[in-house]
Amino acid sequence: MADNNTTEITPWSFLADSGAENYFAKVDYALKNGRHIQQWKEQAFWFRFIANNEESIKQYYRNYFGVSLEHGGEANEKYYYLDFMPDSRGNIPVDNRHFLQNEFVIVGFMLYKAIFIDNYIELSSVKAFQRILRQDYEEFKEGLFRVLAKAKSLKITQMTEGKMDSTVANAMKAFEKIGWIELQEDNFEVLPSFQRLPKLYADYINNIDEWIKTEATK
Repeated sequence: MADNNTTEITPWSFLADSGAENYFAKVDYALKNGRHIQQWKEQAFWFRFIANNEESIKQYYRNYFGVSLEHGGEANEKYYYLDFMPDSRGNIPVDNRHFLQNEFVIVGFMLYKAIFIDNYIELSSVKAFQRILRQDYEEFKEGLFRVLAKAKSLKITQMTEGKMDSTVANAMKAFEKIGWIELQEDNFEVLPSFQRLPKLYADYINNIDEWIKTEATK
């Protein structure tokens, strides 16, 4: 026998939440601009609002914008983001979509390698990260120059340490914009949602040393 007391969840049920007036506009703006939301400082309020209304908000974005509310991580590492459906690019205006440039993705690979593979676990300075790429990863420099030059549509002779430093600085700003890191001038902290990078590019990251060294021989 059906339970007649069960409340049907709809694409607008979340509007009945007491936090909707305070949080939904900010959550909606952030998600549509490619930001990842997690339990971090002021985002924690947004995160709890989504978590308390997850099924309703999922329906809202799927039905009205053709995109999917997704999550990664577990427990305190959980984060939310919007993703495109397999057969649709969604109804979110192009100006609101944030795509990482290829050279920024490559910088992300190297940041992941430094912290999570090579155990630079205390790395929290953009300048220190730039210095690591220039000095500690000398054997990767030629390959890194080549993949960055290709991503930026430059000749290999046009790629310099200065251009690499500039690319790293701009990449870190892009990571902050989508909520992968918190950036305060030169200092940064990697957030749980940065783990979406290896989820998207596992094949590259799992073989990053070989990939970059191979690029150096091309």
